[in-house]
Amino acid sequence: MSSAVAGGAAAAGGMAASMISAIIQCIDPPGLFPPIEFTYNPDQYTETFEGKWKQIIQPASSGGTPQWLGVVPQKVTVKILLDEFAVPPPIMPLEAVILQLKQMVLPTALSQATGTASAPLVMFMWGSNIIMDQAYISKVAITYERLMLGEPVRATAAVDLQAVPLPAPLGATNPTSGGVATRRTRMMVEGDTLPSIAYQEYKDPNKWRALAQANGIDDPLRIKNGTVIAVPDRREAENLS
Repeated sequence: MSSAVAGGAAAAGGMAASMISAIIQCIDPPGLFPPIEFTYNPDQYTETFEGKWKQIIQPASSGGTPQWLGVVPQKVTVKILLDEFAVPPPIMPLEAVILQLKQMVLPTALSQATGTASAPLVMFMWGSNIIMDQAYISKVAITYERLMLGEPVRATAAVDLQAVPLPAPLGATNPTSGGVATRRTRMMVEGDTLPSIAYQEYKDPNKWRALAQANGIDDPLRIKNGTVIAVPDRREAENLS
């Protein structure tokens, strides 16, 4: 048996309006889908935390002490307002966003070919605030609110995201010299963000701060395509984060 703990569904509301768009970005496989940028930023999202317990029934009693079994991964629900007549116009057409969301709940072709059948991993972020650093889309519900000549021109997509735990961080290191570790370089291309690159390099999008510090980047949201950045190795990234 199981029961919900840790406050059940906790609403996180009051998100201020901003010129910076919230984004759901595919991070694994990288580049499989373009980022979904919110034309209208959400004014709220819902986080759900749940604990798993086992209740042992005792004869002639109300039951023994529940046994702790662990936690269910965090869940987040957010609504995306899609409007073909938004000003400025949306980056992706309404139908393209809906089609992509439907595809993102399915296993990737590569995972099916290798017998693992897993959905693409995504990140939900708003500016430098990473709301979910590694998750998959478990459910999408589309409400069509306006049609023109039979075609939808306004809709709301309710998206459920399920967290996927990140790997354990590396332990502390003791450098054998004071020199800087060898750094590779890579060029920023369309759709790249520091968190998405951090995931590709370290499997941890929160390491974007290490990339920013290593490259003297003050504003991670204003990096032009074609910019070449240095990529520290994992050990150095741990120390810089």
